[in-house]
Amino acid sequence: MVQISLFPSNKLLKTYDAIRTSFWFVPCLIIFATLLLFACLLWLDQNLALQNTLWISFLYHADAEVTRDLLTTVAGSVMTVVSITFSITMVALTSASSQFGPRLIRNFMNDPSTQSVLGIFISIFLYCLMLAAASEDFASGLYLPGLTLGGAIILTFSGIFLLIYFIHHVATNLQADNVIDKVFETMQTNILHIFDEQRSNEAKNTSCKEVERTLKNSFTPIHIKRSGYVQAINYTNLVQILSSNDQCAELLVTPGDYITSRMVVIHHSGDEPSPTQIQSLLSCITLGAKRTPIQDPEFAILQLVEIALRALSPSINDPYSAIACVDKLSSTLCNLVHKQFPEGIACDNEDKPRLIFKKASFQSLANSAYDQIRQHANGSLSVQLRLLEGLCRIAEQAQRKEHWEFIRQQKNMLEHELRKHDFVDHDMQEINERITLLEHIIAKRSL
Repeated sequence: MVQISLFPSNKLLKTYDAIRTSFWFVPCLIIFATLLLFACLLWLDQNLALQNTLWISFLYHADAEVTRDLLTTVAGSVMTVVSITFSITMVALTSASSQFGPRLIRNFMNDPSTQSVLGIFISIFLYCLMLAAASEDFASGLYLPGLTLGGAIILTFSGIFLLIYFIHHVATNLQADNVIDKVFETMQTNILHIFDEQRSNEAKNTSCKEVERTLKNSFTPIHIKRSGYVQAINYTNLVQILSSNDQCAELLVTPGDYITSRMVVIHHSGDEPSPTQIQSLLSCITLGAKRTPIQDPEFAILQLVEIALRALSPSINDPYSAIACVDKLSSTLCNLVHKQFPEGIACDNEDKPRLIFKKASFQSLANSAYDQIRQHANGSLSVQLRLLEGLCRIAEQAQRKEHWEFIRQQKNMLEHELRKHDFVDHDMQEINERITLLEHIIAKRSL
């Protein structure tokens, strides 16, 4: 049986992804934590005679009016810094959207450093405001809330260093090589995680023939009522529903597919299920307005492809970034040749096949990585040469028939495009060397 994640429902999984890529959740947590810290320190000031403690006694002998004015000034200054921070963030998002593509914005919003910096600055502002109010209450007394004031001093000084870090962090994150590398690392993690989840509880020595034979005799098509991108599928619940009714099914869609209303998404064995059963089965498919990387192994690959295509556009004309994307994609495909892909079958607790589903294949992911870049790289010889080099690296590690089919197909199409142009001697020599090397590797290792 296939498990999708630690989350029991697709809605929770989708909500978690939305929270992870938001600018409000982490800042809110930090604000609540800071307010709790303020309340604790203030309680200690009110209930302990800390003004008699020698090493912090200086905090309790300041003038209340001066302290209040200072805290108000600090709060105003921090609010100015908050506005600057938001401005820098918006500029970074705008630059990322125009240079790398709008789908890369989620990667910047997913950055925990940016989320934390925004939360901390707002927390310092609220802390100083609340302490200014508390200082006014203590103005008629013998001392100020000194321990709480010490916390404000520490937070203010930490905010100065945090601003320096944030400016450095944004400047670093906007560099093309760093953006590409972060997308690559995320892609590696997501793809391996998705495959591991899909294979975690697959029964050994099973095949789809039993389910296919059952569906061949009789099946009922189940239509979906809404349109949208498939963001997640709860395979576990699907199997449980089918197992409880001793039925089988074929799932015709996969995360990343766009489906239209009244489209057939499931072939269900046996008689037509009841409206309740149909609703239960369809509730396992989560739709949305856009693709997400929750269960879509192709999503991160297409992010790198999008960066490469924008780099190859006449307006940007940055072949170095496109080459970096090709290198990362080739590295990913080299890792995938050693990966065992899911069989596309889900079993119940008794290892009985219940569900067959569309699965990712090496060829589909590899073609997604190479096709569009190859098609748009006609005017960039350096990128085409790097594509050939990438095929050489993949060929050195290829093991199965589908690997060699992809390599031969891409090699033939690249060679066809290159032969249509009249290159000078040195360029032609570079092309021939790489094609000859690739043909030699294919001839030596594909036998």
